[in-house]
Amino acid sequence: MGFSSELCSPQGHGAVQQMQEAELRLLEGMRKWMAQRVKSDREYAGLLHHMSLQDSGGQSWSSGPDSPVSQSWAEITSQTENLSRVLRQHAEDLNSGPLSKLSVLIRERQHLRKTYNEQWQQLQQELTKTHSQDIEKLKSQYRTLTRDSAQARRKYQEASKDKDRDKAKDKYVRSLWKLFAHHNRYVLGVRAAQLHHQHYHQFMLPGLLQSLQDLHEEMAGILKDILQEYLEISSLVQDDVASIHRELAAAAARIQPEFEYLGFLRQYGSAPDVPPCVTFDVSLLEEGEQLEPGDLQLNELTLESVQHTLTSVTDELAVATKEVLSRQEMVSQLQRELQCEEQNTHPRERVQLLGKRQVLQEAMQGLQVALCNQDKLQAQQELLQSKMEQLGTGEPPAVPLLQDDRHSTSSTPGHTLTSVPGLRSRSEMGEGHPPWRSLKATSLESSAPSSPSLLRCSSFQRCRSPSTSSCGTMGLSLGQR
Repeated sequence: MGFSSELCSPQGHGAVQQMQEAELRLLEGMRKWMAQRVKSDREYAGLLHHMSLQDSGGQSWSSGPDSPVSQSWAEITSQTENLSRVLRQHAEDLNSGPLSKLSVLIRERQHLRKTYNEQWQQLQQELTKTHSQDIEKLKSQYRTLTRDSAQARRKYQEASKDKDRDKAKDKYVRSLWKLFAHHNRYVLGVRAAQLHHQHYHQFMLPGLLQSLQDLHEEMAGILKDILQEYLEISSLVQDDVASIHRELAAAAARIQPEFEYLGFLRQYGSAPDVPPCVTFDVSLLEEGEQLEPGDLQLNELTLESVQHTLTSVTDELAVATKEVLSRQEMVSQLQRELQCEEQNTHPRERVQLLGKRQVLQEAMQGLQVALCNQDKLQAQQELLQSKMEQLGTGEPPAVPLLQDDRHSTSSTPGHTLTSVPGLRSRSEMGEGHPPWRSLKATSLESSAPSSPSLLRCSSFQRCRSPSTSSCGTMGLSLGQR
């Protein structure tokens, strides 16, 4: 039973914020109260000192300075001065000890509240962007490309004249190429959103809440030490006052950091509210091509784009892996430093280590974010690599409708359809495999100048950067998504 399992819902976040505000108000009240006690002790010590100075110049007892009464009174005034010095020292000890530590605790508590709210909001924004906004954008584009492809297909099937049929076919091929490339981007985006969703609800948000609970319990233990030190310094020797202070000390001793938030959890705790994870929207396929949901399309149109994307994702994965290793080393170093300082620090001075503890928790949260990024890229790379390994050294499969139409266009003079991006055989890309069967279409050469970008993109070696490719291949990076 803890923050990580009971406060993952938005209601839990609101309860945590209210709790932090209430605890800060309580700590501020404690600080004002201690400051008033220091002021009172100083004033009382000053008054006792003033009384001692006044009586030191008074008249002696009529029997002379050697009388028992005079000696007793002199001892009383002397002990009163000693009492004033003791009380003044107690006031200074209270000011430099418990009151100073309480101020540090309040400052660290305020910083923790700010850091927690910022990290929680950042996690929510990243989840919304990856799991909702990016996916909805990809789905909207998918629907647009599906409609364009369906329209181009109808025009191609309805065209009767050879010239019109060739133009319609050229437009249909380009629309298919765009649809397949965007389909792959959508598959990768869905996979990334699934991994982000999993990491958010299983690691990142629970980790943030667990770190918050650990720091709150640590601060509760520090507050217990501060109160005990305050009571020890301010305690007096009278029996009635001592009895009261024993009761106060017993109240302070009853503080147990590990049980500090059980009542709060019982009141506001609830089961984690995990929303449904994003999946491939099969409704996108109802009016489009017969594509497999969640499966990458690797064919004569998408071979180059898949290769581009695999290279880009592999590079990003290498960078992400280095980032994970760097953050792991940082966390290990902070843990070693904190352990060493804990061994050399008195338990009542633990308040000085709160800053480093928060730095460690922030580093651990950053490591979780880096691991999430690495896992997303790893999953995308595995999808792409698996698809390429399934192809092996053979030629990519042809698009079914284009394959059916090859017999009707193979005898028509003109340039081949391999001028369209993706319609190049692996042998043409320098892989040493037999060329594909030529897919020729009439009058395409005459229309080539109207599509120069398509001719420029017909070589894998020329499309060096996914971000600058004129053919719009799906060389997506995590940052672009």
